[in-house]
Amino acid sequence: MKLLLTLVIVIAVTFVVANSAAAQIATPIARTDHSQNSLNELRDKHSALLIVLRSAIVNADDNEREIIEMVLRSDPHPSGRLQWVYTTISKRLNRYMQKYGSLTAARDLSNADYVIFFNLLEYRRILDTTYPYGELFVIVKGVPELQIPPRIIWRSRKVLYSADAIGDLIHELKLLRGEE
Repeated sequence: MKLLLTLVIVIAVTFVVANSAAAQIATPIARTDHSQNSLNELRDKHSALLIVLRSAIVNADDNEREIIEMVLRSDPHPSGRLQWVYTTISKRLNRYMQKYGSLTAARDLSNADYVIFFNLLEYRRILDTTYPYGELFVIVKGVPELQIPPRIIWRSRKVLYSADAIGDLIHELKLLRGEE
């Protein structure tokens, strides 16, 4: 009887631990709505502006509107520590531009078809190396004549290291344009 009771307890504890571990793995770090993540609008757009900003937007209600307003008001030329993050991301984009030629860099917002925006959230220090982490967004400019507002058409699936985030975007651009 004691052996049976011990066996039942061990099975119950194993079940609880396995379910809690699975729940932790399945818990999303960022938003889970990926239905809006479509780069199809970029198929015929080639001029992109890279913007890197550090912000602390933590508004879960209407985050998209605030991000777009912040990007439209920002200076596209980073300064200070943001320059280092900007350079890290732009090196990856430049390699993509040189290899495939389907993307060009815009100098300011008026020349860009869309904006690639990295929202720097934190720096993580691992083994005496600093890694910038944040979210990456692709924002298509609006068309005032047609009353189409600017909108976010793609965002990284979670908070990522900057090189990984731009790598994901480049991978999806390659798939979209058949460049692999």
